[in-house]
Amino acid sequence: MNKILTGSIAGAAGIVLLLGGAGTFALWNDTVAIAGATITAGTLTVETGTSTWSDQNDVTIESIDDYRIVPGDTLTYETVLNVDAVGDNIQAQIVVDQGSIISDDVEANVALEELLKKETTVEVVDGSGVGASVGVGRTGFDLTAGEHELLVTVTIAFPEDAADDDDAKTGAVYLSGLAVILSQTL
Repeated sequence: MNKILTGSIAGAAGIVLLLGGAGTFALWNDTVAIAGATITAGTLTVETGTSTWSDQNDVTIESIDDYRIVPGDTLTYETVLNVDAVGDNIQAQIVVDQGSIISDDVEANVALEELLKKETTVEVVDGSGVGASVGVGRTGFDLTAGEHELLVTVTIAFPEDAADDDDAKTGAVYLSGLAVILSQTL
């Protein structure tokens, strides 16, 4: 009987302790809403407009698939991007999608792909003439909220003095899927 009584007292004490931790002994409490509002996320969308390919002599290239590049050539791709930026304090970066300059797994093709990727740059000029240009395919700029028309120029050079340009002879690189990535940076 003594063991049952002791066990019951211990069990009751445990239940009291558990219940005491589950609540508060405050006599009064209240809740108030502070600065309630609805916020909405912005967006950054882009569509491409007209585009052209040309070479270093400003000769328009009708079909990039038929062009035969040689050391010393520079190809220029110009397009208009229509950007809709919705949001406060938005900043963006444009990068050439290096994955869109591709070749199949043939030694000459891979050599040409590597040469061209090293010499790919992008320049962006907005409708007001403000622009930025940097190497290795990256440029950053501030966007204000609203619609923007950006002139994007991608330059791909086959360096005349490339040490391994012989490895790239007869190489083929596919530029028909050339792409830029517009991404918010802040």
